[in-house]
Amino acid sequence: MRRLPSLSALRSFEEASRTLSFTRAAQNLHVTQGAISRQIRLLEDYLGTPLFMRHHHRLEITAAGKRLLPTLQAAFDSIAHTLDTIRADPSNSLLSVNAAPTLATRWLTPRLRDFQVRHPDLRISITNEYGPLHGTERNEDCQIRFGMEPLPGGQSTLLMRERHVLVGSAREFADVPADQNALREILAQHPWLYILDIDRRLLVWEAWLEAAALDVQIAPRGELEFSTLDQVIHAAVAGLGIAVADRHMIAPELANGTLVQLSEVEVVGPSGYWLDVRPEVQDTLRVRNFSNWLVEHHSEKTGEVPGAQTASNARCAANPGA
Repeated sequence: MRRLPSLSALRSFEEASRTLSFTRAAQNLHVTQGAISRQIRLLEDYLGTPLFMRHHHRLEITAAGKRLLPTLQAAFDSIAHTLDTIRADPSNSLLSVNAAPTLATRWLTPRLRDFQVRHPDLRISITNEYGPLHGTERNEDCQIRFGMEPLPGGQSTLLMRERHVLVGSAREFADVPADQNALREILAQHPWLYILDIDRRLLVWEAWLEAAALDVQIAPRGELEFSTLDQVIHAAVAGLGIAVADRHMIAPELANGTLVQLSEVEVVGPSGYWLDVRPEVQDTLRVRNFSNWLVEHHSEKTGEVPGAQTASNARCAANPGA
């Protein structure tokens, strides 16, 4: 183990030697003049020889100080160069995130500008790949996954639970139904839009109808199926039918009035969006910054929503491609 004086003492000597002034050295290092003087004295005690001759209003570096100074300057230059090289390494400046298409388009991308402003030197790659994050062919830093539970043995943080509401095009529905009978009439007279999980429908409709205390046997005028929630949302805006959709994903349409909520019933589903991080990169600065930013600024503080009902079971299965 190397027996060396403190880095503070070495930095103080290097700066004082460069400026030949304890006062200017203190200003440059943002410490007091007394602190510089103490650090120099500690270094001189360690070496057993003075490094400066202290004259009235000026310093003169001694022969020992002149021997030490170029070695210190070369060492600090080497440290600075290595740190700059590490910071400039492309592998340390690329954040790769895997996210489902609808979430990436409707939720993540509109928020990325804020993260980009906070970390302008970071390159960002957003992809959509199926399969486990820890698979041999996957190398993303992290993923935002739609599911019910955290990954076993991994680092998973719940960002938000899905919040299902019934919506339709503002062009089709000028007013929200006044009562259950009017709502039943709307449900029976319009096509229902469904989200597919591979070859089966997600059961968001059944969970919402149950929470709304409506007959699950209501027969709609027609049915349309789509492979992603984003397609369902576009279909609803176009007036192709009514949909049960996650409020997080339709926030822009609800805000600009292109979609209207047809019932106050809101169901907190069993699934949600999780941030999963690969263990190998969880301590890197880029991943820590991204994780902290998501959790602090863009996650729900709780999975429960005041006034909303919770789905009683796991019928709303996870859809990795939603």
